[in-house]
Amino acid sequence: MKTDRTAFLALLSILCCVSILNARQPNFVLIMADDLGYGDVGYQGGDIPTPNIDSIARNGVRFTDGYVTAPVCAPSRAGLMTGRYQQRFGFWDNIGPYRISKETQPGIPVDLPILPERLKALGYVTGLFGKTHGGHAEELMAFNRWDEFYGFNNGASNYLSGLNRSNNPIYHNKKIVSSSYRDRGIDPKSVNSNGVLIGDREEHLTDKIVDYATRFIEDNKDRPFLCYIPFNSPHGPFQAPKDLFDKYADEPVRDRRIVKAMIDSMDQNIGRVLQTLEANDLMENTLIVLLSDNGGHEHSPSLPLRGKKATYWEGGLRVPFVMQWSGTLAASSSYQEAISSLDLLPTFVSLAGGRVDPSWQLDGVDLMPYLRDELTGAPHDALYWIWGHRRAIRVGDYKAISNNNGRNFELYNLRNDLAETNDLAKQEPERLQNLIQMHRTWEKDLPPQAWGWNKNLGYKDEGFGKPKPYHDPEYFQD
Repeated sequence: MKTDRTAFLALLSILCCVSILNARQPNFVLIMADDLGYGDVGYQGGDIPTPNIDSIARNGVRFTDGYVTAPVCAPSRAGLMTGRYQQRFGFWDNIGPYRISKETQPGIPVDLPILPERLKALGYVTGLFGKTHGGHAEELMAFNRWDEFYGFNNGASNYLSGLNRSNNPIYHNKKIVSSSYRDRGIDPKSVNSNGVLIGDREEHLTDKIVDYATRFIEDNKDRPFLCYIPFNSPHGPFQAPKDLFDKYADEPVRDRRIVKAMIDSMDQNIGRVLQTLEANDLMENTLIVLLSDNGGHEHSPSLPLRGKKATYWEGGLRVPFVMQWSGTLAASSSYQEAISSLDLLPTFVSLAGGRVDPSWQLDGVDLMPYLRDELTGAPHDALYWIWGHRRAIRVGDYKAISNNNGRNFELYNLRNDLAETNDLAKQEPERLQNLIQMHRTWEKDLPPQAWGWNKNLGYKDEGFGKPKPYHDPEYFQD
């Protein structure tokens, strides 16, 4: 009897601990824009009203020096999802037709847990709503690594799914929920007039993404969740509903006018997410993060930064980056040390009650001790970048950058020269050499690029860009 009572009390204690843990575990809403420029948002002086994005900055923390790990989509997202520099597992470039061997499988390998898998181990339910761009093997698809998935697996999608080709459908979990206009006998020009969407307003993808995301939040409001919303806006193709295009009639450049409408649509839908959290009394138990996957494209301003997407100037790597947690993080605050998208995974895991194991070999750090003033100084000794012929390193206020495979580097003091106009290489050669040596030491330990768009990799996948077996709706039926 005493043994039974002891066992019962031990079990009760465990259940109580689990209950307390669940009660304290915060929800995470992670919003990623696609090609949103540093100067595209209102809180940074942009020329487009973004009241909902601005509200996250106003009610939380603005990271003035928030970076991503690549100036293009897929490798940047791989760094975010793993908390590791993506080059460490061969993910140097966007998914392309070339590989180092036939056996090489592009994407984040299944034996490297990604953010939802880290959190599912801690009792979270996870959902991805939008763009995923992490490999085409069936086992790497989002429907196999997240509890719920609505969206597409490619670098881009039209904003009406019926405009997509058959190799780029919209999924809800393993089910294809889109079909092409042409297959239905509909002329695409009847719904898309040179980027102005004049039909099927209710099918606008930015809206549909948030329809599913808000439903996920409501369905899981009583348990800890990770809701990841990687919009494809304002990435091309430049398309926007006519009502929003008409709203920006005073913009003389047509493509910029469409992009303004796209960002407006995204901001409105971010507002719907915030309203859903508010309506379900989740604000005080939800950490909200918004960032872009890289710098702005040719129709998005990066001012006051130099450069755009696909460059290693600040305009390609430094992005809008804000975080809100009502009642926990100070409103209208800013954090001015350099931080990275790498930091989100360890921050989320720690807040969820998990422990970051050194064997994970993360490059990101838990930001919360810095935001709570429990730790001072910079979270990172250095931040590193390498892609193609470009290299960069930031240490403190100084950044060294090369655009010719490391043959020459330039040096900038970002605190005094945010626009990177005053090259200090000749004035501070010793400092520059130290940064170059740090980068070379880091680069030396990286494995070679495993896939991408470089023909010199060797093997060409002739099936790249063609429908895979799982595009057949019958494929997953028992």
